[in-house]
Amino acid sequence: MQAETEKTSDSTWTAIVAAALLRRGAMVHAASLTLTLSTLLGAAAWSILAPGYGLGWLSVGAAIVLLGIVEFWLAARVALDAELFDAIAAKQADLDGFDRAMQALGLMPQDMAGRALGNRVHGAFRLLKLQGLMLGLQMAVLVLGVLRA
Repeated sequence: MQAETEKTSDSTWTAIVAAALLRRGAMVHAASLTLTLSTLLGAAAWSILAPGYGLGWLSVGAAIVLLGIVEFWLAARVALDAELFDAIAAKQADLDGFDRAMQALGLMPQDMAGRALGNRVHGAFRLLKLQGLMLGLQMAVLVLGVLRA
């Protein structure tokens, strides 16, 4: 009985820690959103103040905005996963009930049900890493654009 209680406690803490880490995605999103909006405002200003400034900057701006859109989608998924891990922790890792609810809502395919909590956490962390990668790519495109200018 004690081993089962410890396992439930470990699962609950795993979900709590995962949710806390996933909420850091909001910081990544804030930086990406700032960069994306700054790019859009900068492009609008350049088009008024210096029309025909260059196709190179247009492509840099477009790349930053497209990467920002991908980051936005990832940020939404990461935030949702953080909330879901909070709920899983509150229900003491009732993954079977969670899977049934997700499938009833059409949010989880049949083959994804029944996964261990650790696999779910790794999948969510993968999304967080991709979110960070999109921000990194946005910054790299900006730096390369500045260096080319």
